Amino acid sequence: MKKVLFVCTGNTCRSPMAQGLCNKIAKNLNLDIEAQSAGVATISGLPVSENAKAVCREYGVDISSYRTKYIEDIDLSQFDRIYVMSNSHKDALIYKGADKNKITVLAEDKGGISDPYGGDLEIYRKCRDELYSAIENSVKEL
Repeated sequence: MKKVLFVCTGNTCRSPMAQGLCNKIAKNLNLDIEAQSAGVATISGLPVSENAKAVCREYGVDISSYRTKYIEDIDLSQFDRIYVMSNSHKDALIYKGADKNKITVLAEDKGGISDPYGGDLEIYRKCRDELYSAIENSVKEL
């Protein structure tokens, strides 16, 4: 089984949405992938944002029980691939000792995945759809 990690800043919006969406995509495509997520600037144990939960539910993905994880609370070496939302997340992980060859910026050609934090449902839907498209393209390469 391939293990992938999605990383954003607070681990309350983008990366937990990515985790849930990736696990759904992997199941739908019969891929042997398990996704997790974490944040570079958070504390472990916080709930996911309500809008993130709502827009994932629209895709049949339940992230309501997910709790944040701080990047330093997990072993980065256990992951085959680490997907980040921006170059700053990539830099933070490299600084913390992650293998730079395992890190991919999602939608890098479009400047990464923008942060919906504090936005309305439409902003979250746009983010979810960007994530879905980027993940669907990326996991096929694993």
